[in-house]
Amino acid sequence: MLEKLTITPLAQTVYKKCDCCGRVRDVFFKLNVYDSKTARMLVGDFSLCKTCGENFSEILNINVSTEHVVSEFTFTKT
Repeated sequence: MLEKLTITPLAQTVYKKCDCCGRVRDVFFKLNVYDSKTARMLVGDFSLCKTCGENFSEILNINVSTEHVVSEFTFTKT
């Protein structure tokens, strides 16, 4: 079942209505729904706010994070 439902974090948040709770907030995740027989073709998706995305990830036991760690940083111009 996990290959048929995937949660993808977005690179940039979008301020719009969450498809789960219906509140207008920053959307952090996309829940992609794939074809049940082949698990290859995308059937649809849901835009999820941070709270709903984290709840769905716990329900589906998928590890998601909104954090991005910068491993290298310098003050010099390149």
